[in-house]
Amino acid sequence: METRKERFDRLQLAFNLVAHHDTELSFSDLIEPNRDTFHGFKLVYSTNHLEGDFANTSLKAIEDEYPTLKKYFYGSGLLFFSDELYDRTWKEKHVKLSIDYSLSLDSNAAERFRIWEDGKDLDKSEQDFENLVRFIKEGPDSGFNFDYSFFIIENYYDSMKPENHRPFNTIRALKRFDNLVYEKESFCVKNPIFNETRSLAGQRTIDTLYAFHSSPEIKGFQKRRMLLYVVLLKAVILNQNKTASIESKLGELIEFCILDLEKFPKTELYFAWKLMKYGKSLRFFDPVSQIGKKTKGKLRGMSWDIFALRYQETMASKSYEGDFFIPFFASFDNRFVELTKACPIRAVLIDEVGENVITIQLDEIEFQTELTNSMSSEMLAELNNSTKKLARMNKPLTEDKLIAVGNKLEVQLEEYC
Repeated sequence: METRKERFDRLQLAFNLVAHHDTELSFSDLIEPNRDTFHGFKLVYSTNHLEGDFANTSLKAIEDEYPTLKKYFYGSGLLFFSDELYDRTWKEKHVKLSIDYSLSLDSNAAERFRIWEDGKDLDKSEQDFENLVRFIKEGPDSGFNFDYSFFIIENYYDSMKPENHRPFNTIRALKRFDNLVYEKESFCVKNPIFNETRSLAGQRTIDTLYAFHSSPEIKGFQKRRMLLYVVLLKAVILNQNKTASIESKLGELIEFCILDLEKFPKTELYFAWKLMKYGKSLRFFDPVSQIGKKTKGKLRGMSWDIFALRYQETMASKSYEGDFFIPFFASFDNRFVELTKACPIRAVLIDEVGENVITIQLDEIEFQTELTNSMSSEMLAELNNSTKKLARMNKPLTEDKLIAVGNKLEVQLEEYC
């Protein structure tokens, strides 16, 4: 019987196999020699070299036709692995996959639904908005799973303020959109017809907000976003040392995570590394290139934009018996689009039994190499000890601790102002 530690070690080995697999080699070259390693795991693998004899789905055509939609994975198509699927594919050659597509909205996309439902003019974004509506209603296999939970998560605290009606009105508009009268040939974006009154949609909105406000999972998302903010905040402060190397700044950031947060947040560190190494060439990071009195607010907004990518990781790891979940994201923000292109996702490795999900970036080897080079031998030993890894993963990081560390860092940031 495999212990939890042994399974976790095997998951780490599977991660390394994917990260080091040459993108020019086939999916079979990755899986076939390593079936024992991948046993019991699921893998969603992105590629630009689709193989005709394996289960796949196309992504590029969707993104090309609908510019507001951003695919989570880097390649033109996807390949999938699970024990049952792989065995059936070799026997039957062609297997029909059960795939669930998910479309999430960022706040600027969600609020266009509020403006539209209220009868206001969408100006220059009207054509893109119409394309988005048509995609949701017509998408692959007669419509897309339409998810606006990210908007509610991002506006979690604002939606609790009695004087702030914007989140409520936006969600009500999205609820009414569920009941849009839609015919492909006759639909007119300037004159939408809904099968539900505002008052009924409003009642459903109250029920939804109540469920979200009382959900421990949603509180967990708030903590994960706060963790991302804190790590980015530390990275911005470290970046003020213009003479230090990326290596030394990254090493200091890792020590901060291990010693102050008692966590090794790999994905959060990845985005902080992007900021420290490539911040000058990525327009997304322009708002924090110079520190000022507005830097804190800009960083908070930026952390929500990046968390939109983190949230898609959660969506990609959702699966039911034999199914795979493929996330898309709708945004009208060009800077966010640039970020998604600069942080390409190669694969998602899922261990449902161990409740672990690992995202593997296209530039994972570059990132991992620089992580390793930045650490002392003592820190490397600490991080490579799988018993300690599991202990860190199981130790909760409280909201109070994150707030305390964040407040301390904000004081440091103000000193630079």
